[in-house]
Amino acid sequence: MDFIKKYWVLVLVLILGLLFRLINLDKSGGLWYDEMTIYAIASHFKTDLHRFLLFPLYYIIYHGWINLFGNSDLTIRLMSVFFDVLGILSAFFVGRQLGVVLETNKNKVGICYSLLYALNSSFIYYAQEAKFYSLTFFLVNILMYCWLRFIHKSDNKNFILYCIASLILILSYVSQSLLVLILYIATLFVKTDEKKKLILYPIVFLPVVIFCLIVPKYFSGNFDAVSFDNSFVLLMLQNWFSPVLSGLQNNIPNYHIYLLAHIFNIKFLLFILFPVLFMLYIFGVAIKNYKFTRVLFSGVLVYILFHILASFCTSYSVLVRYTLPILPIVLLICAAGLSCLKKKFVLIIFIIFNVLGIVSLSGAPRMPRPDGYRLLAEGLLKNQVDADWDFVLPIRTELLDKYFDINGKRLSLYVLNSPEAQKTYLSESEINGIRNDANKNSYYKRFLASDTITPEFTKYIKDEFVNGKSLVVLKDNSICMFTNDQLKIIVKSENYDRYPLQFLRLSKLTNDMITVLKTQMKLVDDFSIGNWEIFVFKL
Repeated sequence: MDFIKKYWVLVLVLILGLLFRLINLDKSGGLWYDEMTIYAIASHFKTDLHRFLLFPLYYIIYHGWINLFGNSDLTIRLMSVFFDVLGILSAFFVGRQLGVVLETNKNKVGICYSLLYALNSSFIYYAQEAKFYSLTFFLVNILMYCWLRFIHKSDNKNFILYCIASLILILSYVSQSLLVLILYIATLFVKTDEKKKLILYPIVFLPVVIFCLIVPKYFSGNFDAVSFDNSFVLLMLQNWFSPVLSGLQNNIPNYHIYLLAHIFNIKFLLFILFPVLFMLYIFGVAIKNYKFTRVLFSGVLVYILFHILASFCTSYSVLVRYTLPILPIVLLICAAGLSCLKKKFVLIIFIIFNVLGIVSLSGAPRMPRPDGYRLLAEGLLKNQVDADWDFVLPIRTELLDKYFDINGKRLSLYVLNSPEAQKTYLSESEINGIRNDANKNSYYKRFLASDTITPEFTKYIKDEFVNGKSLVVLKDNSICMFTNDQLKIIVKSENYDRYPLQFLRLSKLTNDMITVLKTQMKLVDDFSIGNWEIFVFKL
């Protein structure tokens, strides 16, 4: 009771943060593609080593959670809620520790950081996803707490805690080695008298070295599905600071044009522009008043610039969610500025708009995800699709298992991207260009606009897919979204290079595969379930 009396504001923030994260937690569609991919690994540890080694500690925690509490969708999502509420609680102690370093009111900074964390719509959104983000945000807080303790008092105990927190974050989300490295470099500049001790710190990166040796091209990825342009920063700021989220699955091309089109919309002014400007203002207040926050800001800037430069100079493309691990540090800086705020009515207005945005029908808890696999499974059962038939799934073949046991042969549409399959619809020069040129899109133009299907492609489809008496093709229209006529228009448009190649290519391959199957088998059923379209063929 004494704790509640002393920290009643923190208790209130925790309760509100928890309530926001419980709204509409059990999504009707079930787990979607990304969530199902992670579940498939965590539940059985039977999928590829590469994906496991990207988040090894997270998968181990996930596996333990479902063994202890069960594998219902709600139970799995509660794990993310659990870690995000811990994130709110830990934010208080991180803010206090920053207050110690800044020599200001530590409890005030702690409460401000917890409040900003609890109200942040990006954190709320990912607290309702069965993915690694909420654990990552919590562990970034733990790392920041240990780092700030070491900055304040660089004894052996704090150094060991700092090293352990760094190692845990790396093992939970290996690509955050970048954030850990940035903090380490900042430490070398701030603690110039501790360089002998800090020589030992790079040992925490040893797992990354080992993983890179185990898995060739460890940090490689398929970024053909991502669109990226200069307006990314504006989209990032909106999702960081406002209760209205956009472009969660992919970036919005030419986002600045979208903003200009809505500049006189009252909802835009109140729920996007005002919150973003308010957060930027208190961020600036912190930078102006506290020299140490400039060190934190330098780290944030390096982190963001790295992702943007990599997107311009390599095949990598950054999405807003890839930047979110740095958001706890951004909000921590904002909390320092918020603690200096004199006019409280502006803060009250900010809180009101955030709460209204969160609980609205378009708020983070109710934002639609891509249609999940539970919805698909229910549709298959309703339409009496036999589990003993052969199935063609969009990419990974094990993702339906949680809801629907396939007893027949499992096939993947993605096999059509294999080098062997490419030879049936691309020329040798096109294949060489795709392998060697960073701009792959131009080498697919002819194929995407083609009206003809080669005999070689027809034979490949017949040999690979027509093996049983019945075949069910599960087409995901959120991935395979374009008709052949639409593809022709896109190829001729000025914005062709802005369309994610993954969606163009899979749309064309799926369309052509279904066309071929109609000549080899009889189409006996064709029905839709949300974004899914199901084709049932029989010999």
